[in-house]
Amino acid sequence: MKSLLLHKFTFDRTRSRLSAYADRVTPIAMDLAGVFHDTKTGVAIEQPQPDIGFGSNDVWSNPKARKFLAALQETPRLEWFQSSAAGADFPALAALGRKADAYTTCHVQSEAMAEWALWSALDFLRAGPALRSQQASKTWARVQSREIAGSRWLIIGFGSIGAAIGRRVKAVGGHVTGVRRSGGSAPEADTIVASLTPQLLATADIVLLSVPHTRETEGMADAAFFAAMKPDAAFLNLGRGSLVKENDLMAALDAGRPAYAALDVTKKEPLPADNPLWSHPKVMITPHDSGFTYGTLTRADDLFLDNLDRFLGGRPLRHLADKSIFKE
Repeated sequence: MKSLLLHKFTFDRTRSRLSAYADRVTPIAMDLAGVFHDTKTGVAIEQPQPDIGFGSNDVWSNPKARKFLAALQETPRLEWFQSSAAGADFPALAALGRKADAYTTCHVQSEAMAEWALWSALDFLRAGPALRSQQASKTWARVQSREIAGSRWLIIGFGSIGAAIGRRVKAVGGHVTGVRRSGGSAPEADTIVASLTPQLLATADIVLLSVPHTRETEGMADAAFFAAMKPDAAFLNLGRGSLVKENDLMAALDAGRPAYAALDVTKKEPLPADNPLWSHPKVMITPHDSGFTYGTLTRADDLFLDNLDRFLGGRPLRHLADKSIFKE
């Protein structure tokens, strides 16, 4: 019998489907107060020792998430951990990657994140900030705006998120250039290139970052990066806050190049109340929640249950991470 640790909300959504494995799996659910319960008996468990863990988004939005992580780290043997994240660059996830015999990632949030990208870009192109300012001042004045159709997108980091964005942009008439080290081609892009150049930045209406944080990518969006962009372009970041030199971004916006920035991630999270990004008139901030939709939750549940069936049946797991990426 395997012991499975998951969040109570996740268990409530998947209870009926988990019942198919009742003879092989005992789910232990953590509630909002950080209390663990055996879901079969209702008995509270002081120190669970799970064989399997599912770190759904329910866990990360729980104030007691550290108790969940500690239970996974302290269990004698963690045979498999299913993450709800695509990457593993957060220290807590990397630690679980080193602990677990098998670690699987998740890319189902790409669909929600792609919608965030389109929403942010469309709000910029259709002059959303100016129109909201006019509404606040009760000013009736037409504002000429732009369309996604015919716009040129530069998506830096063309993985699952970039492809989901590219598919949508192309569907409404935009032009997509994707940047990824492997080069090649992709149906979701008009062009794929292997490296970023100032010339690419100079021709894009929307420049979007969707790369992981590494030594090579840290601070890649700097003064030179922004100086190469068009004055009427927008900068979007769906990657990690550490990709951007935030002081350089604000200075560039003040200088008029680029025209706008939409950030779902910041270098420090939560963003401190005194950070000037909050009040900059050309910046939109969202609290790292571009992938936090109900659809993301249910798609992640589906992936976990599919992988659970594979795990119990001794079949290959989907999105199995290479253990070498977790080396300290």
